[in-house]
Amino acid sequence: MENRALIALALSFLVFLGFIYFGQQMQTPAVKEVPAPQAEVTPAAPAPAATPATAPEARPAAPPPVKERPSRDIAVDTPLFKAVFAEQGGVLKSFQLKKYRESMPFSTQSQFKLGPVDFEVLRYQDPEQAGAPLKELVRVKKGEALPLALSWEGQNLKVPGAIFYQASQPSLTLKAGETASLKLTGASPEGVVFTKTLTFKSDSYAFDLAVKVENRSQQNLEGQVDLDLPANFTGMDASLVGFLGFQGSVNNRLEQLKTGGLKDLKPTPGQKTFTGKVDWAGLDEGYFLAAMVPQAAPKAVLTVKEGQTGPMDVVLRTPATLAPGQDTSLAYTFYFGPKELSELKSLNLGLDKAVDFGWFQILAVPLLYILEFFNRYVHNYGWAIIILTIIIRVLFFYPNHKSYKSMKEMQKLQPKVAKLREKYKDDKETMNKELMSLYRTFKVNPLAGCLPMAIQLPFFIALYNVLGYSIELRHAPFISTLPFTDIVWLADLSTRDPLLITPLVMGATMFIQQKMTPSPGDPTQAKMMMFLPIIFTFMFLNFASGLVLYWLVNNVLSIIQQYYTNKYLT
Repeated sequence: MENRALIALALSFLVFLGFIYFGQQMQTPAVKEVPAPQAEVTPAAPAPAATPATAPEARPAAPPPVKERPSRDIAVDTPLFKAVFAEQGGVLKSFQLKKYRESMPFSTQSQFKLGPVDFEVLRYQDPEQAGAPLKELVRVKKGEALPLALSWEGQNLKVPGAIFYQASQPSLTLKAGETASLKLTGASPEGVVFTKTLTFKSDSYAFDLAVKVENRSQQNLEGQVDLDLPANFTGMDASLVGFLGFQGSVNNRLEQLKTGGLKDLKPTPGQKTFTGKVDWAGLDEGYFLAAMVPQAAPKAVLTVKEGQTGPMDVVLRTPATLAPGQDTSLAYTFYFGPKELSELKSLNLGLDKAVDFGWFQILAVPLLYILEFFNRYVHNYGWAIIILTIIIRVLFFYPNHKSYKSMKEMQKLQPKVAKLREKYKDDKETMNKELMSLYRTFKVNPLAGCLPMAIQLPFFIALYNVLGYSIELRHAPFISTLPFTDIVWLADLSTRDPLLITPLVMGATMFIQQKMTPSPGDPTQAKMMMFLPIIFTFMFLNFASGLVLYWLVNNVLSIIQQYYTNKYLT
């Protein structure tokens, strides 16, 4: 009993880790199995999803000529990104973000690895080699399908997504404040004409896609318009494996499927089908999102496919019926960019739901906004984390103070507790009654040290998720190099400390805290507590350095408060 507060802290931290592990598993909602759509498709009536079909012409206009020259790559350049579209298929070949890099421009000078211990000495590459490539959001291998492929799947006709498109212009460049469009027109030999009109804004990662499908053949067409969004996650950073996969909103419910999780699905392994109102559907790679948002799509069918070693492919299928001379129109908004909460909220498309901080989202989001607020003034997320840590300690000063006082009061009773345990060691029921009587006599609550820890646990978990998974901390530096050297240190708060300095210092502060805490009367408990700083240090070795920084500063402030309490208030 006399050391319950310290034990509670240790157990709370273990519960905290359990919340993180199991919470991430349970964040993926259970999804009802929906049968795959039948081959027979109800003709699409005039609805908000598509513009009303034009009246049939007596003789459909002839389709535009099929490919007559080599395919060109059409570059779209804006202040935020550079995209490349191919005329062959009218697909998206590349989408590079100008404000983000694939990796930091480091070179490894030396490395030591022993089990979980990975010590690295890194240096920035010289200026001529430091140009790390821009972040690429089109992740497919050679020969695999590309995003924005459009195809027709009908009962009597199939048009693949690889037809040739004529581009309205060879390139497109947008300056600040500008909006511009690119038109791609393609036709199948049978007379099905697709027109894609892409509209870009210079200040947004989102762009609009208007699709028009015309039947210039001599037969009725009944089928579906398929729009593809594939990605191959192989080779991604191992630390992001638990976050890669499909994410979308169907019937106002967030759905998630992690990569590798489709192979055992029934009744169709490797495939999951959703029906109903598709709010948005995308592919999540941890810090970035590629998503499509149908502006209106009644009777839409969303299918997520994944082969054993192939890419994950999100297919949005919209049924349609076209008589000769008729056409139908569909509209989508695409987003290829960072999972930055403020950016996603500003689009008003519901994509902000993709930023999921787990069970304590209601606490995590305000904490993120506070970090952003401080960063706007100090221009350094490391200092923003330190300021936030100080504020949290101030808010919990009184509960922590009560916890420390309770621990001291329990220590004073330790000799009496030991006597009672010795006296009633063979009668646990009587021993517990006598212990409770002792606590009432001296007005000591053995749980007083536990409750403050329990109150703070949700904040710890929320901040853990914010510091570990926020795009704001990706490649954000605190102290980029070790003072007076060119050795890389805390240059990226989203990754571990390569020199292991902060986790080792954090472990030392835990050891100091332990020494300042009343010692337990039970020798077994004392030995267990002695190993806790070592156990926690090993766990923190590979944590994001932003999180380790928070925990280190929190420990230092705890030591100061405990010293103050021990010396002046007890």
